[in-house]
Amino acid sequence: MSRAATLLSIAGHDPSGGAGLATDLALWQAMGLHAASVCTALTVQDAQGVRELQPTPLPVLRGALEAARRAMQPAAVKLGMLGGPEAAAEVAAFCESVDVPVVWDTVLGAAAGGVPLLRAEPDTLRRLARASTVITPNRVEAARLLGVQPWEGEGAPPPAWVRALREQWLSGPRTRAVVLKGGHAQGASSVDWLCTADALFALAVPRLPAGPGGRVHGTGCVYASALAGMLAQGADLLQAAAEAQWRTHAAIAQAWVSPGGRAMAHAAAAPDSGDLPALHEGEPVERDAFAPLARAPGLYPVVPDADWVLRLLELGVDTVQLRAKGLASAELRAQVRTAAEAARARGAQLFVNDHWREALDAGAWGVHLGQEDLLELRAGDLETMRTGGLRLGLSTHDAGEMARAHALRPSYLAIGAVWPTTVKQMPQAPVGLARLRELSMRCKPLYPLVGIGGISLERAAAAMDCGLDGFAVVSAIVGAGDTAAAVREGQAIARAALQWRERVVRGERAGLDAPA
Repeated sequence: MSRAATLLSIAGHDPSGGAGLATDLALWQAMGLHAASVCTALTVQDAQGVRELQPTPLPVLRGALEAARRAMQPAAVKLGMLGGPEAAAEVAAFCESVDVPVVWDTVLGAAAGGVPLLRAEPDTLRRLARASTVITPNRVEAARLLGVQPWEGEGAPPPAWVRALREQWLSGPRTRAVVLKGGHAQGASSVDWLCTADALFALAVPRLPAGPGGRVHGTGCVYASALAGMLAQGADLLQAAAEAQWRTHAAIAQAWVSPGGRAMAHAAAAPDSGDLPALHEGEPVERDAFAPLARAPGLYPVVPDADWVLRLLELGVDTVQLRAKGLASAELRAQVRTAAEAARARGAQLFVNDHWREALDAGAWGVHLGQEDLLELRAGDLETMRTGGLRLGLSTHDAGEMARAHALRPSYLAIGAVWPTTVKQMPQAPVGLARLRELSMRCKPLYPLVGIGGISLERAAAAMDCGLDGFAVVSAIVGAGDTAAAVREGQAIARAALQWRERVVRGERAGLDAPA
């Protein structure tokens, strides 16, 4: 029997089940995480707001917190509604005593109104902030807690807000970030601003219409719980924030309406590409999309030189990547030009790894870049690629990298490494089939997907069954004793998976078109 990491929610009870402890636990269960809880207060609330709040007796709250610390040893803590000043002080002391990520959802009151949900002394609020790893207020809550003028416009937070965040909340040793959630703003996009001591990031998703009765209930709980769940698993801030926004957008898009007419966040909603956030450093930039692929990649060999490209084109390969390393500039240009001319003559999709200028000069079909390559680009480079006609493929591994890629609107996404690989040193653990399937489902229908890393012909069918449109192989082709036989086998695997998927789609369409 394995010992699972446990997350701890310290929050209030909402009898509607739309927020508070019930939502936190449901969200963590949907993430496959074990959850425990300590109740700070019982509430009487409905669509008209919170009518009454009864704090948990202090001795009971103190004992429950100590029991959770001793028996559960939480890997992360999420704070929600804290109630009265005594409870808030007790929770602050608890958070100061644990050495795990703490996410504070600064619940001051219900969106529908009613009695206040947090009453605490200024010193207690400062202690809670200093003990938190990430603080997740909306604009209304942040303005009240920081004592700054309300911010109602679009664009980046005003300088006075950023200064107040850094001076009041980000100056201590434990608080790594504040996320200013965008639900209370206006505009076509809902933008969350992640502020650290020295950087400012924007995560943008399409703004959804308000639910029945106004705002969807429980979204702040979904967001903070998802973020805490990711931090408990070792995710970095950007990865955790992207995952939290992805899940929150899905929870709003798939909200359910209670019999009393209140829209409730769907904590276990399955995100898809319509919920995928776009990650920007600084102000969001609207970009035109790169040109699409002509066909699904299918078998996608990655080869070291133009001779290999020509050889595979002769064998009927129609999507191939040239990954030429360590060549002098003249030789590199010659290799790319030879490969591009041959691919163009056969109507094949040739992607050049990394060397986008050479690919553009040679008229190649596209370029494939890794996340580290994106960081080295200069302003205007991506627009030069797009207007020059290059297609763009981007490597991704997690929600943060997918959000960064989505902001650039590429032609396809690559996910991996799926399995351990010796071709390239990878900083992250392999994705594995279960996570590959989940990420593939999330990125559909917007992006074609390619699996990369550690894929052999023996493993390819299992990878394609996860919803991929192609699989990249290196040694399975360049290291094969019989290249032609390896190509035929790889093409047959890709063709079988893609044809089966097309039959499923046609069957679903026929079912939708059939008379009732």
